[in-house]
Amino acid sequence: MNLLVSSLWGGLYLVILFLLCFALVAGVKYARLQAARKKRTQKTEKEAPEKAPEKKEVREPRPVYYLVEKKRAKRPKTSYAEPKKIRFE
Repeated sequence: MNLLVSSLWGGLYLVILFLLCFALVAGVKYARLQAARKKRTQKTEKEAPEKAPEKKEVREPRPVYYLVEKKRAKRPKTSYAEPKKIRFE
C-alpha cells in the first residue's frame, strides 16, 4: 500500500512539474508576442504622420528582360571506337 501511495505522489509531482513548465514557456512566448506587437504599433504611430504628406511618384513600368540559355545539342556520332577487350585471368 505504501509503495502505491509513493508512486502516486511521484506521478502527481511529475504532472504538476509539467504543467508548471508548460505555463512558464507559454507565458514567456505570450509576453514576447505582446512586446513585439506593442513595438510594432508604436513604430507605425510614429511613422504614420511623417509619411502622410509625401506623395508617391507614379513611375512607368520598366521592361523585364529574361536571360535564356540555349541548349547545346550533341551531334550524333557517325563512327564508334573499337570495343575494348576485358580479360579475366
